[in-house]
Amino acid sequence: MKKVTVFAALLMVSSQTWAAQCKVDLKNEVHLTGEQLEIHQKNGDTAIVDAHDNLIIHGETIPLDNDQRAAISDYRDELNEYVPKVKQFADDGLEFVNNLIDDVAESIDAPNAFDNVKASMQSFWQDIESRYYKDGDLILPADTFSTMKRDWSADFAKAREIFNQEFITSAFSAMSEKMQKDGGLNLTELTDNMAELKARIEKRIQERGKELKQQGDDFCDSLDDIADKEQSLHEKIPELKGYPVFTI
Repeated sequence: MKKVTVFAALLMVSSQTWAAQCKVDLKNEVHLTGEQLEIHQKNGDTAIVDAHDNLIIHGETIPLDNDQRAAISDYRDELNEYVPKVKQFADDGLEFVNNLIDDVAESIDAPNAFDNVKASMQSFWQDIESRYYKDGDLILPADTFSTMKRDWSADFAKAREIFNQEFITSAFSAMSEKMQKDGGLNLTELTDNMAELKARIEKRIQERGKELKQQGDDFCDSLDDIADKEQSLHEKIPELKGYPVFTI
């Protein structure tokens, strides 16, 4: 059942696949509320584009003509589209894992056998999510994507530990208990059942992995487009040149 631990990693893959695939990274810390955009430099200086497309730098509102305001509005909107998109990307991963757990539980006629696993994975995911969400705002530090790649091993090790200790143990215990109720424990049959369960889960994971790869490609393509547009935006609004979001 060793490869079943990949199943746990889908929680992270759903949010981090795109980070690992993307060519761009973040130059400065970015705060996205769904409407407002804030760009924070390491020295504490900030550039804010509020919900009304006002540009505020060092607390001073920068005058914008209609062309500049339209450009900065599109930029703000495109970036803020990623607040619900990133959240949904991650939530879909958790939903997939929960559905797969429920399917396994149903297949072995043990509907509550993995409640502890679902609770542990929910807690695990909330811990990762809390790194980037504060009071509903998406906060992405500088070098976010490279940091995610660096932290991947540690996060995956934690996910693997949860499944080694909880999922596999729970599956084995539930199957053993059912067999004993049905007439006695048969180790050969139990081994075959565990192997069948493993194969079914791995197939679902492989299918999901292909979907995630495509979603990640599409996500990164969109970020690449915004990074290109940022260059044009800085030409139109020179005051923003010191506050780039992306680095390539």
